[in-house]
Amino acid sequence: MKTYLSCGMIKEIPYILAEDGAFGIQEMEGKILTDRYIYPGDSIKYELDNALVGLYDIFRDFLFSDTDEYYRELKFLPLWTQHAGQDSDFSFSAEDFRECIVKSDLPNLYRHLYLVDCQFLVGTVQNLLCAMEDAFINYYKTISSFRLEKHYIDVTNPDDIIVMLSEEATKGSAYIETYFTKAYSILDIMCKICYEIQYQRTNFDSYLKIKSADVLWGKRKKLKINEVENTIYENCEFIRNIEAIRNEIVHNGTWELSPKIFIKFKDGMEEERFMLFPDMEQGHLATVKNRKHFFSSNIKVNDILPKIHKEFKMRILETISQIKQIYVMDEQM
Repeated sequence: MKTYLSCGMIKEIPYILAEDGAFGIQEMEGKILTDRYIYPGDSIKYELDNALVGLYDIFRDFLFSDTDEYYRELKFLPLWTQHAGQDSDFSFSAEDFRECIVKSDLPNLYRHLYLVDCQFLVGTVQNLLCAMEDAFINYYKTISSFRLEKHYIDVTNPDDIIVMLSEEATKGSAYIETYFTKAYSILDIMCKICYEIQYQRTNFDSYLKIKSADVLWGKRKKLKINEVENTIYENCEFIRNIEAIRNEIVHNGTWELSPKIFIKFKDGMEEERFMLFPDMEQGHLATVKNRKHFFSSNIKVNDILPKIHKEFKMRILETISQIKQIYVMDEQM
């Protein structure tokens, strides 16, 4: 099967790569799109999805003490309670929604609406993880799939490295930027989820904004789970790196003005394609006055991205586990 190797090259490999072997993304033929690509360690995404489904249940149980009653009422809820203001395929204006709320005599309507809004946060995390997965895979596909023009090869020394500024380099950089901005968005949304669980709303006399409406990553210090080890809330260099890269992309536009793909040759043949990861110092971009884009460490995106991808997902998984421990089990004791 077609395999996009961490060295930025494509190779046909007739077997599935071992979990403890070299990294590569393999394209499965004849599979539906969600299962089309596999790689060592990708089973965690299924664990993570199952864990996130558990958060839907946590919100339900917090807002409805009687689960049977919840499902009885759910059968009679009109579609607008679930989809209005959420889905593009549900044609409903803000005024239509307000009018339905005013006219409705459904039991526990405001509680049901609030639950949908809280569960929307969980769905958002799921969508963001899918976007990260897409960016992760497409980075490797982009740098490895383009055909190098013959004139580049003809003028290159047999054992040299050339630098390409190209459409593919811009695309590769865009996927990396998407990856880190989506990761940071997950930090924001997870804070909202934890805030809603920790500071549960109990008054449902009207339809109210969720309590976490104005809560973002910067307000995590108010949470019991803050600084718990191995979660996204741990005060560690790994999370600070994600913050730093995202902030540079969002506030200053990019992590490199002119993105480049490096192509390494050996004996006149392409051996490796890669992009470089910026120098980091204790969770910050290495900085001298106005200069923040240093690349002296020669750390390759190809090598570090799988490690980041795995650790970030592991930390979310542990975060969900700690949510259940801190906010659910401890409360029941």
